[in-house]
Amino acid sequence: MSGPGQTDRAIGGDTPRITRSSDLAAAGRQDSPARSGDALYEDAQELEREQQAMLETAPVEQGYQEALAGYVQAKHDQVERIEDRLENLIEQQQARLQQTFAAQPGLLSRGSTKAAWQAQQMQQQARLQSLHGRLEAVREIKDSMGIHGPRIEELATRKLRAKEPGLANDFDEMQEAQRRHQALLRKQEQEKKLKQQQDNQQQLGRGQRLSMSQPR
Repeated sequence: MSGPGQTDRAIGGDTPRITRSSDLAAAGRQDSPARSGDALYEDAQELEREQQAMLETAPVEQGYQEALAGYVQAKHDQVERIEDRLENLIEQQQARLQQTFAAQPGLLSRGSTKAAWQAQQMQQQARLQSLHGRLEAVREIKDSMGIHGPRIEELATRKLRAKEPGLANDFDEMQEAQRRHQALLRKQEQEKKLKQQQDNQQQLGRGQRLSMSQPR
């Protein structure tokens, strides 16, 4: 797992390490008031782009699937931490909104004071709504980044076929052989059932003829 000032681990063997220039989602970094939901959402998008770039450029070699799974899971975990931080921001924003509500001006307060309070309350509510929207967007990104997600499997399959056409061809031939074998088994089973039905009908016919030939 990458941290501040560190690089992500290499993907298998002596391949170059995949690094991040900004460490956007480094573990342990504390959110400051300047860190907004928009910035955290951009962090999650950047992690998604890095993951896709890794899948497009990573070498296909022995142990690739294990290394790929570890790297993808690391990115997935980083986005989970962004999700946690957004949830914390939402809790903080809810507390601010409650404080604003508690500071509601009295009936005898000046109109300008009431107007300022209403404007502040609307601003806090809009901020909370924005954070909830960003949280849902980050969760969608997180769900799409799972190792068994359709996008990940599609990219991995495309990379495998581009880098290892021989292996992909062998796999296709194996699948075709399995399909032919299964088709043969189904045909044999159908023929077996048909023969069994014919045998039963023949036995029934012989029994009926034998019964009719016996003297009454």
